[in-house]
Amino acid sequence: MNGIKQIFCKELSRVFKDRKMVFSVFILPVVIMIGIMSLTSGMAEKAAQDVENHTSVVYIENEPEGFSDFLEAAGTNCKIYPVENKEDVREKILSGEADLWIAFPEGFLDAVMNYKKGDKILQVKTYYNPSEDYSSEAYETISSGILEAYRQTLLAQRVDDIESLTVFTVNSDNPDMIIRDEEKAGGKLLGMMLPYFVTILLFAGAMGIGTDMVAGEKERGTMASLLVSPVKRSSIVLGKVFALMVISGVSSLVYVAAMVIFMPQMMGGMTSEEMGISLRLSPVQIAMLAFLLVAIAFLYSAIIVLVSVFAKTVKEASSYIMPVYMLILVLGLTTMFTTSKPADWYYAIPVYNSSLALQGILTQELTMTQYGLTLGMTLVLGAVMIAAIAKAFESEKVMAI
Repeated sequence: MNGIKQIFCKELSRVFKDRKMVFSVFILPVVIMIGIMSLTSGMAEKAAQDVENHTSVVYIENEPEGFSDFLEAAGTNCKIYPVENKEDVREKILSGEADLWIAFPEGFLDAVMNYKKGDKILQVKTYYNPSEDYSSEAYETISSGILEAYRQTLLAQRVDDIESLTVFTVNSDNPDMIIRDEEKAGGKLLGMMLPYFVTILLFAGAMGIGTDMVAGEKERGTMASLLVSPVKRSSIVLGKVFALMVISGVSSLVYVAAMVIFMPQMMGGMTSEEMGISLRLSPVQIAMLAFLLVAIAFLYSAIIVLVSVFAKTVKEASSYIMPVYMLILVLGLTTMFTTSKPADWYYAIPVYNSSLALQGILTQELTMTQYGLTLGMTLVLGAVMIAAIAKAFESEKVMAI
């Protein structure tokens, strides 16, 4: 135990006493993450406002009398032009110069007002370019919204009692139609994002330092003197893994805390209520999260150290670890798109099970059987890797510089 403590303290001291390393490992990633997400959110918000404030260019074929006034009364921000050449209008929509083309049949109003049973039902055609944001917005606002209101207005002029044509309405006066558990809903939203970020941040937080702990010491030549010291090689292994666990755990906690604190700024100033996040964790859930995060940090640290053992330089170790990082990234991403309830055996799949378990804890849907299986598999796999690392440390061929 004394040897483990010496190596553990040595590795932690190397990181936490170096201001540059503390900044690069714990602070710089947070600043970059907040900056990127704030910039992305701000640009998305600006683009949405730009589309909303855009004056739509609308071409109307055979415009009925009063339709322009109806559009203006509806508060539609658009410029209206008559259709003189259909091909020219089509080209303008393709190029983005025009946003919407509305084609009324000839004699539209007369046909509407003089309708008799058996007459052909008139069709108003609209054309737009879904590849253009302005065009899509004009279509949603005018074609899918205002034209329906215009249809109801004309129908009211043709029928004395329009309410007699209304068989029923849907949720026209039902403020209580949403029935949900707010905490579970908030947990579901966080459960989509948080497991992915925690999985990646835990691994990323340990990756750079972990490769330097073994491959870096080989490259600098300090590993040879460490191996001939009176400290057992198994103690060296455990000391390095436990130190890496602490570093990756601290870095992930810093990242997650920063995400929670700065989430409104990163989401363009939205509050937690506007984002639909309302989550309260019970002491049992907090304990489950804590134990699981420790187990995940243990497994990831073991993976990184094991890969680094077989490399002679940091660069070589980084090239070895990158495919593993990509695999973990993909496995963490898959839980974001899980719709059906996963079977119990899914919780025996390493890495994937931890993301599922994190999601299940936040949504309050994880059973103790699933949690126990996830925690057990994660710890057992980590222990197996520790044994493999210790075996590798005993091999002079593997540890040779």
